[in-house]
Amino acid sequence: MDVRALRGPNVWSREPVLQAAFEGSAAFAARIAQQTLELQQKCSCRVSFSAVDAEAHLLAVEIEDLDVGRRCFEVALEAARAGESYDLKAAEARLRDYAQDVLLGPNTRALYDAARRRGIPVRRLDRGSLLQLGHGAKQRRMCGARTDRTSTIGETIGWEKPVAKELLRGVGVPVPEGRLVSDADDAWRAAAEFGGVVVVKPDSANHGKGVFIGISRQAEIASAYESARDAGESGAVLVERFVPGAEHRVLVIHGNVAAATRGDALYVHGDGARTITQLVDEVNKDPRRGDDIESPLYPVTFDEMTLAVLSGQGYGPGSVPGAGVEVLVQRNGNLSRDVTADVHPDNRAVCALAAQTIGLDIAGIDLVVEDIAKPISEQGGAILEVNAMPGVMMHLRPGAGQPRAVDEMIIASVYPEGEDGRIPVVAVCAGTEVAIEIARRLHEAGLCVGLKSAEGTFIDGARSAARDLLMHPRVEAAVFDVADAEEELAFDQCRVAVIAGGELTRMRRVVLESVPRDGVAIVASGMDTGRHCRGRVVEAQRERMAEAAVDALLRLA
Repeated sequence: MDVRALRGPNVWSREPVLQAAFEGSAAFAARIAQQTLELQQKCSCRVSFSAVDAEAHLLAVEIEDLDVGRRCFEVALEAARAGESYDLKAAEARLRDYAQDVLLGPNTRALYDAARRRGIPVRRLDRGSLLQLGHGAKQRRMCGARTDRTSTIGETIGWEKPVAKELLRGVGVPVPEGRLVSDADDAWRAAAEFGGVVVVKPDSANHGKGVFIGISRQAEIASAYESARDAGESGAVLVERFVPGAEHRVLVIHGNVAAATRGDALYVHGDGARTITQLVDEVNKDPRRGDDIESPLYPVTFDEMTLAVLSGQGYGPGSVPGAGVEVLVQRNGNLSRDVTADVHPDNRAVCALAAQTIGLDIAGIDLVVEDIAKPISEQGGAILEVNAMPGVMMHLRPGAGQPRAVDEMIIASVYPEGEDGRIPVVAVCAGTEVAIEIARRLHEAGLCVGLKSAEGTFIDGARSAARDLLMHPRVEAAVFDVADAEEELAFDQCRVAVIAGGELTRMRRVVLESVPRDGVAIVASGMDTGRHCRGRVVEAQRERMAEAAVDALLRLA
C-alpha cells in the first residue's frame, strides 16, 4: 500500500492521520484501519479516528506519532494477510516496547497538553523532549520543565552538588554538612566527621539514583560508596550528614512556590507467616502504584537501595518478620501527599531564595523537615538539592491531597494569560497572484512576511530555502497559497482565509474550518460557505480580496 502522513489539518480530520491507498474490498481496508487504531491505543497513543473512502480507495487512521503509527499499520497489514498463524500478541509486545521509548514522557506530555488547552500551537522537534511553542517570531522552546530562559549555568551548578551547597550556604540557606570522598575508607572517615549517620550519593545524578540514606555501618557505607560511584556520571561520591525528617519536593516557578509534596518512609508489617517479598507484593497491589503515566506511585522493587535498607535491619527479601514487627523498606521515593497549603511562609521564602541563588527559573527543591508547616530554622531541617527540569507528575497526580495544575503554571510562565504565541496567518485559495499581493501589502505595513506559494518560499520578498515558515524566528506574519489539490495544511488555524469563487472543494472546507471564531473569511460574492466557518464571513470582488484580507488582518492585530 502507498502510505503517507498528513500532519496538519486535512481532508479527513483536524488531527494528523496516516493515509494509505488500498486495493481490494473496503471491508478489508476498514479492518486494517481499525486494527491500526487499536494497536496504537494499546501503545498508549491517544487516538480515536479511522475512516475508509471506498470510492477513492483510501483509508485514514489518526496518529499521535508517525513512527509508531507506521509500525502499527505494518503489523495490522501483516496480521490481516497472515490470518490465524500470525502471533499478534508478540507483535503487540514489541510495539509497546518501541512506543515506550519514542513517545513523549509523562512530564513533557503534560506540558504539551497544557499548551494545547491554552490554544498555543505546539510541536515536537526531536525524538526526546524538545518542544516548540508558538510560531515564527513569537515562538518559545521547552525541554521538559526547562524553558529557553533556564540558565545553563544555573543548571550546571544544580548538577554539581558541592558547588551548589557552597552557594546556598553562602546566602544562609540551610544545607547538610558534607564533602566529596576519594574511596570507601574516606567515606567511612567522612561519616565519623558528620555524626556517624550519613547519606551517600553520586556527585552528579538524578531521580534518586544511587542515593543511600541514613546508613552508619562501615560495610554498608563501603557498599553504598561503590554503588554511588557507578550510578553517577562523574564517578565522584558525596557523603553528607543525615538530616532526620520527611522528604519534601517543592516546585518553584519564577520565584513562587507552586506546589509541594511530602514523602514518608515505607514500612511493611510482619504477620509471622509471609516473607518480606510477599508483604511487598501486597503493597504493590495498591491501585496507585504502576509503571504507567497515570500512576502517582511506582511499584516497590528490590533494588540496591531497598536491599541495603533491609540489610541494615538484618533482613532480606526472603525474611519472615514476626507478627506486628515493623520493617522499613524504603526511606524515600514515596512522594505522594500534597502539602502545598501547609508550607510555612518562611519555608516558601527559603525555597525561592534557593532557586534564585542557583539561577533557575523553574526548580525542584528537595527539602527535609519534620513539619513543613513550621519554619525550617526551628527544626534543624535542610535543603538537600536544587534540581533543574523537575518532574510534574507528583504534583498533578499526588497519591493523596489536592492535585496542583503545575503544568498550566509552567506554560503561563512562558506565555502569560492572553498570549498564545501565534503570528497572523493568511490562507489563500484564490490564486498565487492574490497571495503575493497580500504578502506585499503586509510587508508595506511593516511586518516581516513569509510567503509559501507555487513559485517558492519567500521571506520579505527574497527567495528563501526555509521549508517551514512557522519555524522561522523572524517571520511576523505568514501567507500560504493553498491549492485545491492539496490534502493537508501547514498550519492549524488561520486568522484570515481568502477563497475565490467556484466549487467549495474538500480542501477549501478544511481552510474555512481553520478560521477561529475571532477570524475572518474573505469569500467571493454570493459564495455559500455553509457552516464550515466559525468566524466572520465577508464577501468581496476578486480584485479587492487582497486589500480586504490585509485590512481585516490589521484590524484583528
